[in-house]
Amino acid sequence: MDKRIETYAKKSFLGLKNPYGSVTAVYPCVIDRVAAAQAEHGDAYYMGIKDTPIIPDSLIKRLEEGGFLKHTRDLMSLGGRAVDLRLVNPLTGRWMTGSSSGTALNVFYGINDLGVGTDGGGSVLAPAAALNLYGFISPLIEEEHMKQYKRLSTDRIPFSPSVGLIAREWSVLIGAVDTVLDLKCELRGSRAGIEYNRRNMELVTETVPCNEDIYGSREKLISYLREHVVRGKMLVSEEGPVDVQGMGDSVFGHFDEMTGERQRLAGKGLMRIVNMCGKSAVAVPGRRLGMTTLLICESHPQDIGAMLRAAENHCCERSELVDRYFLNLDMYF
Repeated sequence: MDKRIETYAKKSFLGLKNPYGSVTAVYPCVIDRVAAAQAEHGDAYYMGIKDTPIIPDSLIKRLEEGGFLKHTRDLMSLGGRAVDLRLVNPLTGRWMTGSSSGTALNVFYGINDLGVGTDGGGSVLAPAAALNLYGFISPLIEEEHMKQYKRLSTDRIPFSPSVGLIAREWSVLIGAVDTVLDLKCELRGSRAGIEYNRRNMELVTETVPCNEDIYGSREKLISYLREHVVRGKMLVSEEGPVDVQGMGDSVFGHFDEMTGERQRLAGKGLMRIVNMCGKSAVAVPGRRLGMTTLLICESHPQDIGAMLRAAENHCCERSELVDRYFLNLDMYF
């Protein structure tokens, strides 16, 4: 259903007011393109982009052609740190999870409908989980472009970052994934009501056992994930609560047993190493604060399509209280 133009204007007003410091730039004139996008796609979505130069303009152009309009540039944590000491998680009052921190927050606050970030070791999946949002990453998004940015994590594990997406609504996430990966052979239908192609493959599903230590050493988890996620097979992991009871940050956690245990309590499990293994994943928020169901598959279009079909079964209703409070844009003016 088309949203009234006033709704889009209020999103820009809030971005310009920037009460939480999560925005680095706003493009309010994008409102001039809303009517055309609605006419072509049935709706128009405001999009925020992590303030990093490694997200290519070609990706933004493709998303804009799909009805996702560039609305903001979003603050990220300094140096790509796993916690952002400049931003606060509004649900916990603790430091916001990074590094796509501002991107996730601007979706949560209703400034944007979609966020585009980058994920090296959980930098999209973890902020999404911390705010009970949907998150998706895949190295197939702008694959050749992203390979040039190979680097070391804070605990010296080599990786190339992946582009990731964050959304409040499942249909928005699916529409964006379809736009960037062209999964029309796997997903079909309008964004307002995605219809899945049931004739396509289903994945063998394995659930991470309760006694598996997914919050320990990344090196061991990388071996585990590479062994258990192959073509035609999907791994499901219940993770969190993210950064509620601890602080999931290697700089903090590396000192001693006490800081290491606090890092483990932050609830970041396999989400830390999905990208490092070259896999694709979707994070589906649970009803409990900071909890997510993480589905992981091989980075192949058929597997991703099957994973997204399976993920819909894990979707639940968002908190009415949270939406009623934080999406009330009138309270800022």
